[in-house]
Amino acid sequence: MRLTSLVFALFTIAAISAGCATPQPPAPADNRAADEKTLRDTDMAWSNAATSLDGFLTYYADDVMVLPPNEAIGNGKEAARKILGELYKAPGFSLKWQSGKVEVARSGDLGYVQGTYDMSMNDPSGKPIMDHGKYLEVWRKQADGSWKCIIDTFNSDLPPVPPPPAK
Repeated sequence: MRLTSLVFALFTIAAISAGCATPQPPAPADNRAADEKTLRDTDMAWSNAATSLDGFLTYYADDVMVLPPNEAIGNGKEAARKILGELYKAPGFSLKWQSGKVEVARSGDLGYVQGTYDMSMNDPSGKPIMDHGKYLEVWRKQADGSWKCIIDTFNSDLPPVPPPPAK
């Protein structure tokens, strides 16, 4: 009888303990490799679309922050249009970039792309000006599964050009 009571008590405690435990949701699937490939492909498509300002801007989220060198932060697509529009107005303007490192958070909602760019345009006399540098983009996955850039910063690897001598 004692043994039966002890076994019953142990089963009761085990059943109560199991019933009180909060079930944990299953861990989300780790899709980072697929997301990183998608993000790399999206960044390459963006570089190919950068032949026009409108093509460039389609990859920005509405609340994008653009951090250009030697200028104030541009918040939102209209500020980005103003900042980048000046570049696109330059005669002979061309821009291409290549991603290097791409990483996506385990949550799958944020990622970043780091890479290098090449840019050219003509100076007022028509002489080509070449620039190359690096960039860092932060991306956010949208509700439809697409990716939009939410932070974009870039700067040249070339030394700064000294100002012309004072007259």
